[in-house]
Amino acid sequence: MKSTITKIFFFCISFLISFSAYSHGTIIFPNVAHGDGFIDVKIYDSKESFLNEDLAIESVRKRVIKGEVVVPLSKIHEGKIAIVAYHDEDSDGKLKTGLFWRPKEGFAFSNNYQPKGPPSFEKAAIILVHGEPVIIELNY
Repeated sequence: MKSTITKIFFFCISFLISFSAYSHGTIIFPNVAHGDGFIDVKIYDSKESFLNEDLAIESVRKRVIKGEVVVPLSKIHEGKIAIVAYHDEDSDGKLKTGLFWRPKEGFAFSNNYQPKGPPSFEKAAIILVHGEPVIIELNY
C-alpha cells in the first residue's frame, strides 16, 4: 500500500513540475541541428519594438543540445507577441549573415513565418496561450 501511495505522490509531483514549466510560456525548438552554441530568443509586443533587441520585452539565451530544446519564459506575456530566435552556433552573441543579410545560422520567427523580405511583426505575431507551448522550427 505504501508503495502505491508513493508512486501516486511522485506522479502528482512530476505532473505539477511539468505543468509549472509551461505555466508562464514555453518555446520548443524540435529540430536543433547540433549541440554547439546557444539559442537566443527575443519576445516583442509591438511592431514599433520589433527587431530592436533593446526593446524586447524578454530575452532568453539557452545552451543547446541536438534535437529538441525547450526554452521556458520567465515573464508572463499576454496578448499578441512575436518571437524571434536564432541558433548562435559559434556563441559570439550575433547572428551571422551573408549576402543580402541572409542568415548563416539557424533562425526562426513565431508563427513559423519565413519572410521573403524585411520581417513583419504582424506576420510573425501569435497570441500566447498560457500553459500551451509554442513550437517553432528553426530554418538552417
